[in-house]
Amino acid sequence: MLQNLEQFLPNNEPASLKNYPFFWISQVNGKYSQLIEKSIKKLGIDNTRRKIILSTNALGQASITDIANLSTLKLTTATKAVYRLVEDQIVEVFSSELDERISMVKLTEKGLAMVEQINLISQVTLSGILHAFEEDELKLLNSQLQKIFDLMPSS
Repeated sequence: MLQNLEQFLPNNEPASLKNYPFFWISQVNGKYSQLIEKSIKKLGIDNTRRKIILSTNALGQASITDIANLSTLKLTTATKAVYRLVEDQIVEVFSSELDERISMVKLTEKGLAMVEQINLISQVTLSGILHAFEEDELKLLNSQLQKIFDLMPSS
């Protein structure tokens, strides 16, 4: 356990922010989002739609609520984006067989091809950054980030 936790929390000293782990998580996420947004622009999608496409791919077929949760998007934002993706024929929406009130989403063939394009762009965009790390460092980073995630209360 940390004896001197205060050194890792922001306080009135401007430099304290750089010792705050959530400052770095936020900074990395912001920079990552900007980098990916710029890279995927040529596909005609934004970061919100990219998240939905990749989340839908990971889940196979899922409710809009499940996709929103995995994508870390508000349900209203995810719903609007899903229906824009329907218009672009990237996903299709249908009623759940178990509960017709639930809208389910799955990728179309065009959506599956989009996943491949997004993943290729991500690999090209991020490979230089990831090559700066050893495999063990990335595994440790992932486990530490997952630990932080698991310790945070759900909303």
